[in-house]
Amino acid sequence: MKQGIFPGTLIAGIGLYFLSKQWAVPFIGEMDALPAFLLIIGIAFLLQRKEPYALFSGVVICGIAIHYYASGNISNWPAIWIVYLLSIGVGFILQYNKTKQSGLWLGAALTILALIALFASQTNGIFREIIQYTERFWPVILILVGGYLIKKK
Repeated sequence: MKQGIFPGTLIAGIGLYFLSKQWAVPFIGEMDALPAFLLIIGIAFLLQRKEPYALFSGVVICGIAIHYYASGNISNWPAIWIVYLLSIGVGFILQYNKTKQSGLWLGAALTILALIALFASQTNGIFREIIQYTERFWPVILILVGGYLIKKK
């Protein structure tokens, strides 16, 4: 693996960000520093094609960066935990697609859960009540599932 891809992408990306700020480039020059730097780091991970586990990190970090940018610029952007679950689920699925190892079922479950929560939060009725109830306990659920996965390995 070329050692210069990751640091080179970081340095070039940060340079492009500051240059776009100076030149007032639309979209890029308007981004705040946090989502821009997260996006640069995520892209640097994604460009490491030889490292299959960097794909997961890149997808999750890019998903968080897009969320931070969109939450400040799109009025109907969904709740924070839904986007995190979706980013992590998609990251697991793409990592499984590349490595053909574990992560498919967990990624599918997280993605489906996030999509159900996304669409149920926009409706009325029993689904919305279930989502509102589970929003109070989702950190505990994630800790328990994570602990189970750690102990299982």
